[in-house]
Amino acid sequence: MLFLPMWSVFNENPTREKIILLLKRKGPMSIGDFSRELNITSMGIRQHLLSLEKRGLIDYLTKRQGIGRPAFLYKLTDKADELFPKAYDDFIINVFKDIEKNEGRDKIDSIFKWRKNRLLKDIKEALSHKKTLEDKIVEFKDLLSLKGYFVELSETNNHYSLKQFNCPIYKLASEFKEACRYELQMYKDLFGKDVNREECLSDGNPSCTYLIPRAVPKN
Repeated sequence: MLFLPMWSVFNENPTREKIILLLKRKGPMSIGDFSRELNITSMGIRQHLLSLEKRGLIDYLTKRQGIGRPAFLYKLTDKADELFPKAYDDFIINVFKDIEKNEGRDKIDSIFKWRKNRLLKDIKEALSHKKTLEDKIVEFKDLLSLKGYFVELSETNNHYSLKQFNCPIYKLASEFKEACRYELQMYKDLFGKDVNREECLSDGNPSCTYLIPRAVPKN
């Protein structure tokens, strides 16, 4: 059994795991191909393929083969590719270490500053139709959720509290604190200079918690 990010969905049926692995190794396959490889009837293969298709893990294409009906070949989707381990974090961290070694820490700072400015521009455009601070914060929270963040928004008489429970660049931010510094600066640019970060994931806390005063003074 493989230890893959979404592999628990196959624990109850190892045949579907074998189908995924066959497609990964051999590329598009027909029902006949699966039947020969796995020694399962065509009817049984169809049931497994239908289950995988409903989960968005496989798709099919048609292949003309002379006279008669075209053949259906099944293939993995981009979602299925997420089942297999990736080393993106290690790659990115090593790239940043190479940049630091060859061009200095100031270059690292510049990269995160560029990233902050790009994100800030996009977010400001997305929030431009919102008039009140509350509407902007709620819309911002929704934007983060759409991008895959696990976010929680609450409020008191004095401030809004926005908690991010996951970070897409967590490992990188743990190595290069510039990422966290510029994220805080982005919040200040969006919601005022009195925004404060109470907790940070890269410091071992359960969330990045930002406190945004209700009455935000002009910068």
